[in-house]
Order: sequence, then C-alpha cells, then structure tokens
Amino acid sequence: MIIFSVGPIEMQTEAMKHIAAKLMKSDVISIEPIEGGRNSQVYRLIGSDSQTYALKAYFCHTSDNCDRLRTEFSSLCFLWENGVRNIPRPLVADWKQGCALYEYIDGQKIVMEEITDAEVDAAILFLVDLKNLKDRARSYHLAPAVEACFSVQAIVENIQHRLYLLIGQCANEESYKDLNEFLDHDLMPRLKEIVCWCQTSLMRAHMSFDLEIDPSERTVSPSDFGFHNALKLNNGQLVFLDFEYFGWDDPAKMVADMLLHPGMNLAESLKRRFAHGIIQEFTDYPHLAKRIEILYPLFGIKWCLILLNEFLPEHLLRRRFASVHGLQRHTLQTEQLAKAKRMLQMVSEVYENFPYFD
Repeated sequence: MIIFSVGPIEMQTEAMKHIAAKLMKSDVISIEPIEGGRNSQVYRLIGSDSQTYALKAYFCHTSDNCDRLRTEFSSLCFLWENGVRNIPRPLVADWKQGCALYEYIDGQKIVMEEITDAEVDAAILFLVDLKNLKDRARSYHLAPAVEACFSVQAIVENIQHRLYLLIGQCANEESYKDLNEFLDHDLMPRLKEIVCWCQTSLMRAHMSFDLEIDPSERTVSPSDFGFHNALKLNNGQLVFLDFEYFGWDDPAKMVADMLLHPGMNLAESLKRRFAHGIIQEFTDYPHLAKRIEILYPLFGIKWCLILLNEFLPEHLLRRRFASVHGLQRHTLQTEQLAKAKRMLQMVSEVYENFPYFD
C-alpha cells in the first residue's frame, strides 16, 4: 500500500503512528504533525526509548514520476557513509508504505532577514564537501539529479516542456485568462529573446549550445538547495534538509537556483558573496563563471514556470498531500502568478549583465 491521503489530519496521524511503530519495532509514545516540505508530510514522534525521531511520508501518485523516498533516503545514506554530518541521519525506510524514519533535528527555521555572511559561508562549505565526494567509488552509481540538464539545449527543452503543460491547461480552463495573457504576451516573447541572447553569448565564449558538459564539470548536488531547506541548531550550526532531488547536476544550476529561489530572497550582498565563494572554491571548473552568467536568465525563466506549478492539477495534489492546514486554490494561484510576474521582470532587467560578479 502506498500512503496517499488528504483526509482529516487526525486520521492521517493515527495511520502514521502505526507505520512508525512497525519501522521502529517498538511502541510510539507520542506523535504530532509538523510543517514539512511542499511534497511530503513530516511527523515528530517519541519512541519507547524516549528518543525523538522524524517520520516522513512521501507523496506518491501515478501523476508523479519522481521516486522521492528512494532518492532522498539513498542519498542521505551515501552522504552519511562518507562522513557528512550536517544532515539528518537516515534510519530505516519502508518502500511499500512510502515512509522513512530519520534522526530528528531539534533546530529552528532560518529567518531569511537574519541571514549573515556566516550562514552563506556554511552553505558554500557544504556544497564544497559534496563536490569533494565526486570521486568516491559509490558516487558513480548516483543518478542524475531530478531535471538535471547538462547542455543548454536540454535546459531550453525543459523550459519548453513546462511551458507547453501550462499552455495546455490554459486551453482547458476559461478561468485561467490572466495566466494565458502572461504566458502569451510576456513570458514567451522574453524566452525567445533570452534564448537568442544565450546562443550569441555561447558562440562568443566558444561554448556549445547542444553538447553536454563533461562529467568532470558536474557536481553532486541536493538540486533544491538553500536556507529554506535548513535548520539552525542552538550552537549556530546549520543542518541541511530535503534531498528528494539529489544527484549529479550542473553546478551552474546550483548557483543560479540559490540566487533566484523565491523562498529565500537573499540580500544582494549575500548573493554576491555566495557566487564569488563558489567560484573561488570550484577552481577546477574553469568554465563555471561564464556558464553561470549565460545560463542565469534561462534558469530565471524556469523559476517563473515553477512558480506556476499550482495551475497544474498534479502539482495541486502534492500540495494538498503535504499541507497541514489545507489550500485555497484560487488564492494560491493568484499569489503564484504575481510572483512569476515579478521574477520575469527581474530577469528581464538584468540578464544581459549578470549582477553578482564584479
């Protein structure tokens, strides 16, 4: 049986209690839902050993071809076995029930307005630690990160695929008039302009549009990395969470996502520190800086489309599964469309002059 429920939270919690007891092979003293990711349910529980654990139930549906449980649990096992400790320790997984038990991290969510150089440097060092695992024996068995694109052409094709899904939805929903106007009059013309700019910029830099980057220019990445997926311990240390998209990825995407992610909204000085810090630490990636400059606007367009996922029925299913408090569809879609418009405006203003390298 695969866990997929959007029923009353009390019923869900009781079902999770029974699953947790089987995973732990002992009684569960208490269990309560806590805020998790956008694709999962997370519970804090206390076992008969008086220890606190985290139980995570993963979204699983025929509309979703991403095996989030297997990706996250196996990647955390790989990292833990290789000495990475600022992550939750993976304990046991139940593939049939779509759940896993992890060490509970007793930390605080990071307040974005309070992020300093210290947190940015910690994020850089974590990504450097992952990069340094690329030559470990088991790293060659890691899969590509979810939606990893190793050529510029593949990035454009991924964007076009996301765009076509939204256009198809607009055609079936009269209520999506505002979305259709945004895609037709704003996003698609800007995408065409940016793709042409990227092609010209790549030719000038003697870089390829359609050839994949060499494996030596790839890195091991969470692929959804940032302070939105981290907790701060009492001693100031950061612990990084959510590895559902983990795998081999393009470090240019890793940097662009950190700079663009709407869930963080870092100060410009911190974004600049992060971009410079990665380039200084990734000295064995000689083309990385130029590729970041050229690919940044493409990933900005992709983020516009990610923000619009809530217009797609299969993505709303995930959100309803993960949400403790329920969702108001129209309100959520209106908010996301406004965010996408702001993202497109920002990308349009800066794409010809990357703003984070001096």
